[in-house]
Amino acid sequence: MQQACILSIFAIMSIALLVDYSAACSCRGSHPQEHYCNSDFVILARIKRQRVVNDTLVYKIRIRKGYKISEKAYVALKSGRIVTSKYESSCGLQLEIGKLYAITGRVLSLKAHVNMCGYAEKWENITKRQRKGLRKMYRYGCTCKIKRCRAKHCPKNANACNWTSGCQTQEGICLRQSNDNCNWTKNSALKKCLRNEEEQLTISRWSG
Repeated sequence: MQQACILSIFAIMSIALLVDYSAACSCRGSHPQEHYCNSDFVILARIKRQRVVNDTLVYKIRIRKGYKISEKAYVALKSGRIVTSKYESSCGLQLEIGKLYAITGRVLSLKAHVNMCGYAEKWENITKRQRKGLRKMYRYGCTCKIKRCRAKHCPKNANACNWTSGCQTQEGICLRQSNDNCNWTKNSALKKCLRNEEEQLTISRWSG
């Protein structure tokens, strides 16, 4: 009897874990440039305060810069508010009051929505290259795709850049080149990052 009871409890706990897992927020990893290109708005904003309205977190913001704002986003952002779910399981986004963020989002039902699957980074943590991308460069690469690839040899695509390294996240901007092919633009920060990454891999191979 005791064994049956233990098995029943174990089964209930297993089901609960499965339910929790299925209810968790799940996002596809995206490059900052993809976030820029696929959003209705990209802004630099300071978080002033927050309040809870039913199941929604409403953030009052002060917009410092508008890097990309569609017509409907312009209307939605006039109130100086962005909204998100208050639940993490629904990809609700937690932002720190008083901090300056670069934020991307979509407009739904005339409201500016943000979530964990979008881009929301403290300005102090964003690299110089990412800042340049947000200000003016990412927009020129929106005709290019960015394809994640972890294979040793990634298939080439004239309309896409292969995303193979965290260095390309931090320092990479994918643009259509003079030959009409998409490629990561060359810059010293990206080269240095990739070189350091390769050195670390070599060290780990030898130490392993």
